[in-house]
Amino acid sequence: MDSEFDVVLLDGYVDEPSTLGVPPYISPQIRMITGCLEELKLTWKYITADQYRKKGLPGSINTVVYGGVTVPGKYLRGSPLSPREVREIGTVDSETFLGGPIARYEDIGTFDHTVKKDMSAYIYEHLSGEGKDRWCRAHEMERWLKLGAKVVNEHPDHPDPLIAEIGLYRGCVRYLVGGCSFCSEPNYGKPRFRKIRDVVDEISALYSQGVRNFRIGGQSCTISYMAEGVGKKEVPKPRPESIRGLFEGIWKECPGIKTLHLDNANPAVISTWPSESRRVLEILVKNTTPGNVLALGMESADPEVIYKNNLNSTPEQVREAVEIINRIGATRGKNGMPMLLPGLNFIGGLKGETKETYSKNFEFLEELKSEGMVLRRINIRQVLSHNEEFKMKHRQEFKKFKRRVREEIDRPMLKRVVPRGTVVRDVYMEKREGSKTFGRQIGTYPLLVGIEYPVELETYKDVIITDYGYRSITGLVHPFELSKASYQELKAVPGIGEGRAAEIFKEKPTERRKLEDVIGDKEEVEKIMTYTEL
Repeated sequence: MDSEFDVVLLDGYVDEPSTLGVPPYISPQIRMITGCLEELKLTWKYITADQYRKKGLPGSINTVVYGGVTVPGKYLRGSPLSPREVREIGTVDSETFLGGPIARYEDIGTFDHTVKKDMSAYIYEHLSGEGKDRWCRAHEMERWLKLGAKVVNEHPDHPDPLIAEIGLYRGCVRYLVGGCSFCSEPNYGKPRFRKIRDVVDEISALYSQGVRNFRIGGQSCTISYMAEGVGKKEVPKPRPESIRGLFEGIWKECPGIKTLHLDNANPAVISTWPSESRRVLEILVKNTTPGNVLALGMESADPEVIYKNNLNSTPEQVREAVEIINRIGATRGKNGMPMLLPGLNFIGGLKGETKETYSKNFEFLEELKSEGMVLRRINIRQVLSHNEEFKMKHRQEFKKFKRRVREEIDRPMLKRVVPRGTVVRDVYMEKREGSKTFGRQIGTYPLLVGIEYPVELETYKDVIITDYGYRSITGLVHPFELSKASYQELKAVPGIGEGRAAEIFKEKPTERRKLEDVIGDKEEVEKIMTYTEL
C-alpha cells in the first residue's frame, strides 16, 4: 500500500448511551483525534465506514479505526462497522490502531494497538514516544476539539444534514454511589464539567466550518450540568443560571443554528428539585429548537430490579418528571413538533428480574397513557454487558412487552405527538425502498416519515401527516395539489384509492365542485381536502 498520508482515520461510527456518531451525526471523539493529528502536524485523511465499504482504504503509514456500539439501534442509512469488517481492516499493510467501544468490548485481535481509553491521547503519547493508554486531560480535550473541527468538511453529510454531537461532561453525578449496575459512565469518576466558554468555543469552531445542526448529548444528565453538590449528593441541585448562560452564549455567537437539541436527563433530579428543574426546562424550551427529546433513564418499574441494580429513580419520580416536562414542553413549535417531550428507556436482562417485571413496566406505561401524558419515544433494549450477573432469563416476556408497547403505547403516543393533518416541516428525504420514500427531520430521535411515492432524495420537504405505524408516520408532501399530482401520488391520498385516482388524474379538477362531481360524495371530498388543495 502506497503511503499517501501519515494517517487514515476511519470513522467506524460510535453509538453509546451518551454519544451518537452514526450518520447524520459526527462524534466528538473523531474530532479530538483529528485535532491531535493537526497538533502533531501529520497529514491525514478522514473516511467514513460507508466510504470504506465502497472504495476501501487509501494508502497510509498508520490506520486509525474508531467506533463501536454499546446501544444497538436500527439505522436508516449508515451502519457501524461490524467486528468482521474491523478484523479485516486490522490486517492491512500499515501500523493499525483500534479504539472506541469495539476495542473495549470485542476481541478483535488483528490490530497492532488496541486502545481502551481515549484514542487521541494514545496517539499523542505513541507518536511522542510513550504509547500510554489514558484519558485526555481537560486542556488537551478542549484544544483538540477546536483544532479538529475542520474534519467535518470531509464528512459526506457536510454541511447539511450533518449533526455535531457535543458533550458537557463525562461521567455520572451518581458515581459516588456506584451508579446504575450496567453503566460504564461512573468509571470516569467525578464529573468534570466543561466551562461554558469552552463549549461555546467548540460550537463556534464547528459553526465557522458550516455546521448548523448540533446535539448536546454527550452527558448522563443535561439538567445536572454545573449542579450544586456533585460529589456530596447523589441527586445534586440544578443551577438554572449556568444552563441559561450556556445556551444564551451559544445563540449569541451562532445565531444561524438550525437544530439545537439535547439528550439525557435523570428523572430523580427533576423530581427532587422540581422548582429548579422547571426553571431549567423553561430555559431549554426557549433556547433549543422544536422536536427536542429528554431521554429519561428509567430502565425498570420493578422495585426489586431498581434496588438490585442501584437504578437512579423510582416510578413515582419518573411519573413526576414526565408530567413536568409535558406541562412545560408540549407547545408545538414552528417545525410542527412539540418543543420538548420526554422519552423513556427500558432495559431487559437486569439483576432481579422476574416474569412480573415486564407486567409492571407495561402497567406503568398504561398509567401514563391513561393520564394523558405524551412520550416522544420509548427505547427498549437488552442489557449489553460482559458481566455474568446480567442474563436474559425471561426472553419471551421481554419480547411480549416490547411488542405490546409498540402496538398499544407507541402508536397512541404518536397520535398525540403529531395528530393527523399536522404539517411536519423540513423533513430530509434520505432513502428509497421501491416506490416508497423515507425521511426524517434533523435532530435527536427524529420520527421516521414514510411517503408512498417517489420523492427526490437529499431534499427537504414539508409533510402533512395522514397515518401511523408503530414507530413511524405516513404523509404527503405538502402542499399537495390534486390537479398537478401523478396517478401514483393520488393513490396515496386517504379517501381516494386506485379508481378515484385514475378519474382525478384524467379530469385534473381545479375547483371543488368538479372534484365533487368526480368523487360523488361530499363527505369523502371533505376528508380528501383535509390533506390536499386544488
